[in-house]
Amino acid sequence: MENINKKEIILEAAREIFFKKSFYEATMDDIAQLSGIKKPTIYYYFPSKIDLASQLMEVSVKKIFKKISEIIYITNDVKQRIKMTVDFYINFLEENSKTFIIMQRIGYDFMQKEDSKKKINELFKKIRKKQKEAGDLFGEVILSSGKKVSGDLFLYSLVAALGRTIFENVSQGRIPKKDDLLVIRDIFIASVK
Repeated sequence: MENINKKEIILEAAREIFFKKSFYEATMDDIAQLSGIKKPTIYYYFPSKIDLASQLMEVSVKKIFKKISEIIYITNDVKQRIKMTVDFYINFLEENSKTFIIMQRIGYDFMQKEDSKKKINELFKKIRKKQKEAGDLFGEVILSSGKKVSGDLFLYSLVAALGRTIFENVSQGRIPKKDDLLVIRDIFIASVK
């Protein structure tokens, strides 16, 4: 039980630090100071800062894929799934803005260097495999032009469009406008048959 508590304390301190600083600006010393847990103990639970940030990402992304699995269960209609996915994304942002900002920041920072990019890709492969066991959110999607695209490409494009809009606002100290995100939802709904 004590190990779980220490791990949670470390993760909570990391959330605070990564909210205030970029992944590369944040240090394990910052996390140790805020958590009150010595750096060697932090390294016992998380061998590197990349592992610590990956754990934060994994917890958040699991929540997202859990919701996607629920959406798959509720409806087969692609347009309804788009609507529900974006609505969930918006609600997640509103209810967990700090976590969402951290995810965006870590994800962006991770893509800047090869060692962390590899780690984030491993994380997403692992989580995506679990999500596929529950079923595909979109399967093959038929666009309004008649062209077929993979559900993965469609989902990644949707999430990338939402994420880019959110990141652009957050990086300039603004809260993303819900209407902007709803416009993206409507564009993707209009793009499918």
